[in-house]
Amino acid sequence: MTTTGSIGSLIKKQAKPAVLIFLLLTLIVGLLYPLVVTGIAQLAFPVQANGDLLVHNGQVAGSSQIGQPFSSPQYFWGRLSATSPVPYNAGSSTGSNLGPNNPALVQQVQARIDALHAVDPSNTQEIPVDLVTASGSGLDPDISVAAAYYQVPRVARERNLTQAAVSSLVASQVEPRQFGIFGEPRVNVLSLNLALDDLSENKISVSETGSSLPLLNHPPDLVFGMLIADWIQVLLFIVIVALISIPLGAWMAKIFTGKPNFLSPLISWVETKVLTACGIAPGEEMDWKEFAVAVMVFTVPCIAAVFILQEIQQFLPLNPSGLGAVPWDLSLNTAVSFATNTNWQAYVPEVTLSYFTQMVGLVVQNFVSAAVGLAVLIALIYAFSRKSATTLGNFWVLLVRSVMILLPIAVIIALVLVSQGTPQTFGGPVTVPLLDKLNDTTGALVATQTIPLGPVASQVAIKMLGTNGGGYYNANSAHPLENPTPFSNFVEMFAMIIIPAALCITFGTMIGSRRKGVALILAMTLIFLPLLGLTIWSEQGGNPVLTPLGVDQAPSAFQSGGNMEGKEVRFGAVTSALFAVSTTSTSCGAVNSMHDSFMPVAGGVLLFDMHLGEVVFGGVGSGLYGMLIFVIIAMFIAGLMVGRTPELYGKKIEQHEMKIATIVILIPIIMILAFTSLAVLTPAGQAGVANPGPHGFSEILYAYTSASQNNGSAFAGLNANSLFYNLTTAIAMFIGRYAIIILTLALAGSLVTKKIVPPSEGTLRDHRPLFILWLVFVILIVGALSFLPALSLGPVAEYMGMVAGGLVHVI
Repeated sequence: MTTTGSIGSLIKKQAKPAVLIFLLLTLIVGLLYPLVVTGIAQLAFPVQANGDLLVHNGQVAGSSQIGQPFSSPQYFWGRLSATSPVPYNAGSSTGSNLGPNNPALVQQVQARIDALHAVDPSNTQEIPVDLVTASGSGLDPDISVAAAYYQVPRVARERNLTQAAVSSLVASQVEPRQFGIFGEPRVNVLSLNLALDDLSENKISVSETGSSLPLLNHPPDLVFGMLIADWIQVLLFIVIVALISIPLGAWMAKIFTGKPNFLSPLISWVETKVLTACGIAPGEEMDWKEFAVAVMVFTVPCIAAVFILQEIQQFLPLNPSGLGAVPWDLSLNTAVSFATNTNWQAYVPEVTLSYFTQMVGLVVQNFVSAAVGLAVLIALIYAFSRKSATTLGNFWVLLVRSVMILLPIAVIIALVLVSQGTPQTFGGPVTVPLLDKLNDTTGALVATQTIPLGPVASQVAIKMLGTNGGGYYNANSAHPLENPTPFSNFVEMFAMIIIPAALCITFGTMIGSRRKGVALILAMTLIFLPLLGLTIWSEQGGNPVLTPLGVDQAPSAFQSGGNMEGKEVRFGAVTSALFAVSTTSTSCGAVNSMHDSFMPVAGGVLLFDMHLGEVVFGGVGSGLYGMLIFVIIAMFIAGLMVGRTPELYGKKIEQHEMKIATIVILIPIIMILAFTSLAVLTPAGQAGVANPGPHGFSEILYAYTSASQNNGSAFAGLNANSLFYNLTTAIAMFIGRYAIIILTLALAGSLVTKKIVPPSEGTLRDHRPLFILWLVFVILIVGALSFLPALSLGPVAEYMGMVAGGLVHVI
């Protein structure tokens, strides 16, 4: 047993390298990385990097990525916006976060229907769903093709134009699926209205041939209730992840084992310089206690730096909006959040954090928190691959190598995002004119829109790649500048899942049997795909509460259909569901739609994804070491069934390892249920709830599930920026991350000392179909038994209420 004195000496020994490595990595990934990306972006994509401003008749008319408010009957209207104090306030993006059973949602939709009928009483068509529901960002620049054609009769009458002319104008403005595959057909409302003004002023002409309006209700090409184009997007995503994970996993194994690879000269040079500057001997390995101490000592500057930056950002450069200090409790919550790879955000980034704080504080943590997870995973892999050893590698070496894996990939992803319209600039906010001016809540005239910019792409790239998830903007990846196009959406989904998937191949390669890694990825996939299918079915089916109001939610060639509250038109219901399941499965936490507005079944799936322990596919590093904990439990139970001590990857699984694995499983379960109970039973916890009934309970349950499992996504209707939630979620995040890491390292320390023994008669072979199915069964049973009662009070009760046809009005 290590004495207090020896722990103290270990802390003292690791303190200097912890501080020095933190400072050097801050220089590399907090300053050099965004500067390099900015330089390349400004040269290669100057328009996109600076807000993708739309120039019309020689003047800036807005951003092609950001919607504007339109309420005059002579203009085409866009989506409903929940931003304040005016719709489409680009300085504070947000969705409505209204639950599907919330009476306020029905009132919102009915009010919009009434407004549409008031300006066009003769129009008796069903109203396309995206026209009466709020977008996830409040800034959606698009409407569906169906929503544009629905408005043609009114606009034609108000403009004294023929319906054929206006219909032809709409047809000319339709943006098809990107590259013929990605996203949904759509119409940019600002571009359409600018062209409409030109048409009215005879600056352009359009053909009036053909019928005045297309046939909107023709039967769509559906396969099992989904458009063929949506099937292609989902299948393409699965195939590309499967194909890329194999070479990527093998490449990462080479880096961690120091074998030659195409980036060896760069990685070796950086590693040597950093370790030498910090006085670290690469060959000096650590036992599990030294490794754990190094992790925890490194945590101190990580949390302290982000906290201090928020408190003094008003005195630092790159603060064009003049933002002040962040309240201490929110600052502490944010610092813990980003250090733990959770990236829970209880603040609005656009109006809270400066460019400098986001870049030097948050981007650095996006890299190093993911790198810590990778380093811990490699230590556990060493425990399985080594025999009768005592050490698990050197934490500092593995940390640097992990950062060097993430860095080049992040640069590529960042530049791809810039090419699609994600900003990468150090310039300040841009102010553009509104085409259709409006009044704010005080009655004052609002004639302009201010669009916040910044070094966005460099942060978004690593937030996805490192399964961090914290957005540069409040609406996260629903924000049109953070995730501008259907292709950028595909890239972001790919980025969040590719390293967790590829690490299974890395694991198999490093223990000498790639098929064992393939078995793990197959087990993950067997859980992922049914949950994805259930979520798509739930969201694509739409909200039955809206059907009696005359809302068209059916998918067609002209609209995504489905439940579009809290979703962006460019993504539609299906890829929004794919993103949501991916982000809650991978511990990423980024969102491209508002989870609070998902249907009860889909919302329950997102919760259950996290309740499974975020092992499908889990966070970078943390997902696979969590999965290996489940493998140990599954193999031990299988051994009990045949009355023998099981082996796993050649190591005997005995009482000590089983105790540690059990505690690892129990910690997040206890925290989630205990903190949820505390919040439900206290006025401080109840005060943050936005939606009534079981959905309000789900908001609280989701918050502590997300924090304890280090996910970071939210049912964002919950107002979590309070002293109660800032402190309790910070505690949940810290314990959920570091208690698990320490216990995982303790488990690794026990396993690494064991001899490798050959499999004996009766051993459950750890790569065969029976093992895969047994592992899936154990994971599902543990998740179901632990959380089914809680889920019954939230999503299940909400779904049963919806089936019964009633709206719940009380919490």
